Order: sequence, then structure tokens, then C-alpha cells
Amino acid sequence: MKTRFSVMGVPKGEDFPSFEKQIPIALTELSLIMGWKKDEDPLHDYLLTEQHITAIEKVCLIDLPRNLIFFLTSSG
Repeated sequence: MKTRFSVMGVPKGEDFPSFEKQIPIALTELSLIMGWKKDEDPLHDYLLTEQHITAIEKVCLIDLPRNLIFFLTSSG
């Protein structure tokens, strides 16, 4: 099964996401953005930096909302 990736946005000071979007990105592209080296790296959740967010927006041709704390999650 193919791994799918989503970006979740959580408002500052809250515990639950108010935004979630599956992103159309290949594992190889995302591995370069995230700096992943190990096969198990894509299986974890990650807090995204501003650099990660900008790179994902550029590769996926999307605009993410602002003023949220973003996390990368995987499924599949």
C-alpha cells in the first residue's frame, strides 16, 4: 500500500487540529524536504518548520493557512 501524507494545522494553545489536508507528494520528494535517511522515518509525525511548510507548498502547488502550528502525518 502507498503511504499518504497529510498536513494538520493546530491553533496555538489548542490540542486539536482545525485544518487537515492530504498532500499530493511523492515519498522521494518529501524525504528530501524533511531530511529523512531511514526507511522508518516517514512513519512518524513531525512538527513542520517554516522552511518545511514553504517547500511543501511549492512542490504541491498549494497554499496553507497561516497562524497555525503544522504537523506532518502519514497513513497507509
